Amino acid sequence: MISVIPTHNTSFRAFGWVQDPSNLRSLCDVVAIFDANSKKHDELINNIIPKLVEERDGRDELIKALKCNPLRIKYSQLVGKAFTPRSMSRCNGIVQATVKGQGRDFIGDWPADNFIRWAHCFGFIKYDYTDDTFEITENGLELTNARETSSALSTKESELLINAVLAYPPAIRILKLLSKTEDTHLTKFEIGQQLGFIGEDGFTSMPQKTFIRSLVNADPKDRKIMKADWEGSSDKYARMIASWLEKLGLVEKIPKEITVSIAGKEYTETIGQAYMITARGITALRKAAGGSRHRRISKNVCWEMLSTKGADREYLRTRRAFVLKYLSENKESVSIPEIIEYLKTVNLVENENTITDDIKGLQNIGICILKKGNKYVFNDEINDFIIPLPQSLAKSDLAESKEAVRAKLLNLSHEYLSLIDLAYDSKQNRLFEMKTLDLLIEECDYQGLHLGGSRKPDGIIYTITDKCKYGVIIDTKAYSKGYNLPISQADEMERYIGENQVRDEKVNPNMWWRNFDDEINEFYFMFVSGHFVGNYKAQIERISRTKGICGTALAVINLLLCAEAYKSGRLTHEDIKKEVFNNGEFVL
Repeated sequence: MISVIPTHNTSFRAFGWVQDPSNLRSLCDVVAIFDANSKKHDELINNIIPKLVEERDGRDELIKALKCNPLRIKYSQLVGKAFTPRSMSRCNGIVQATVKGQGRDFIGDWPADNFIRWAHCFGFIKYDYTDDTFEITENGLELTNARETSSALSTKESELLINAVLAYPPAIRILKLLSKTEDTHLTKFEIGQQLGFIGEDGFTSMPQKTFIRSLVNADPKDRKIMKADWEGSSDKYARMIASWLEKLGLVEKIPKEITVSIAGKEYTETIGQAYMITARGITALRKAAGGSRHRRISKNVCWEMLSTKGADREYLRTRRAFVLKYLSENKESVSIPEIIEYLKTVNLVENENTITDDIKGLQNIGICILKKGNKYVFNDEINDFIIPLPQSLAKSDLAESKEAVRAKLLNLSHEYLSLIDLAYDSKQNRLFEMKTLDLLIEECDYQGLHLGGSRKPDGIIYTITDKCKYGVIIDTKAYSKGYNLPISQADEMERYIGENQVRDEKVNPNMWWRNFDDEINEFYFMFVSGHFVGNYKAQIERISRTKGICGTALAVINLLLCAEAYKSGRLTHEDIKKEVFNNGEFVL
């Protein structure tokens, strides 16, 4: 039963997805915080917290919280607070004190938060919206009671942890993806692309082919950093969950070679974070689904896992939770129009494209919803959870724009809708660059490359057909309030155009222009951003007059519509050359 509880809360915790922790013993220790009879609980009161937490950082308050009966502990007491700089951090939270860090006896507030999320995801603790507290569940008590004297996991602990991971929908999603054939072997990017609510900030995936092309052309000193750090949020979740599954023996980590083509030549790179399911994993997946010997494992779902980022997070969580509620409480198959009518009864007005994508997203987080003809059937079991209904729910203007574009994308994958979110998030500028190049190369059939880095444009594309041969120098800018194309960045584009025209190694030793095919002798320039403001047209005209080539400003929504027009056959590369590069803003 999914219960609806109106709330006056205006901010909510982030549950359902975990990024950093992977130590299963530490997870068990965190769960033991909430068991007053556990050895770890006793150690925290009598030894660990008195040693690690100073009086000024709330030592007495934390000990008092651990002695409460019933034992329900506030989030702030568990996680503590951040220090600036982090190198000067002092221990000030119960979870911080419970887990040993690298090079010190405690962890910071961020990993502590993720351990709480992890324990919550696995159903070992539960959350109370009314007072922001956590307490242990029956499953959590069973786990703490399974602890033996050894630091290694006991057989019973391992069994309970496997049951817990099988109750976590995204883990089931990953196991199902890996079980499609005996030879299925997926990288974190290939999993991340199919995990979560695709096309949304918070569930982004690094385009694998674009990443490999960037890796091939990267400076040797940058390659290690790229392999370690370049990933989207869904890729990170995939890597994290796969690491748990690996430690429990359900998947195996096996590096995978990926081959891409650049200017007609093939290049191969190895991605270390790639996985295959084990025989034990296949058995566990069958157990989770239920059968002659096993009852289907009920999945732990929470409202918070249905959206993770953005101004519309609470709205999206609520809409998707009501979609899930309607599906799960109907024994018969239901149609999209029926779901839309139901949503109207809770004051949510949506279109068919949006609800179809929501259902795909629910499937992509690991909930089994079957499509039969034009209807959907809920074929799963989920634990009860709460929809904490905020007093006011409304979509932002950005969300409204996104929904309008969604309805127009009939041929282009809706995963590219994430470009709209990325275009306004400067913290994800690199991913915006790469996703833009991925769209133009993989969907619009241009040749090209993401470049980025020092003294290089963000990317280049080119085409060689019977009717046209041209190249484009691309600069992408992610700004929350629109992009006004300041003189300094217009000058930067001017410099790139000039370098391409003179092609002198002494002017720029990295010779980025060599990524264009030798046949290309006609060039254009392009700026891509969320939207443009200020005097940007004058800057584009100035660049064009100075360098003798035409350019364009392309708002991200028009970029998507342009790609859709190409996919549908309404635009060709020749049409794009004639219509887009107009020394102003192209609007479709």
